[in-house]
Amino acid sequence: MMSSLLNNVLAEDCRNQWSMSRPLLVLILLYEDYYRSLKETIIRGQPVEKQQTMAQWFEDLMLGIERNVSSKNKEKFTQNLSTFRRDVVNLPKSATYSTESFYQAYTETNYSISV
Repeated sequence: MMSSLLNNVLAEDCRNQWSMSRPLLVLILLYEDYYRSLKETIIRGQPVEKQQTMAQWFEDLMLGIERNVSSKNKEKFTQNLSTFRRDVVNLPKSATYSTESFYQAYTETNYSISV
């Protein structure tokens, strides 16, 4: 479910990020180990020169996020997710980046996510 939500936010034309951010935050907080694993898989799927950038964006995604589902925390996560999505969507503008490489991490681990 977490990988599906993340894929929808990043790969689809997600017009209502608010509705995706709420369940995504809950899943990240409940399944921190899985989130870490998914994050590392996605980062490793990037070209070497983009891995540090992607790692920083994932760090920024959780910047200021506490381990609770208070309204303030959910709003902060929604803002962070919006920035994260904008950065990832704009990343393909660089010459060496391929959208396929970003989502290759999903398919390599047999997640049923279409790209």
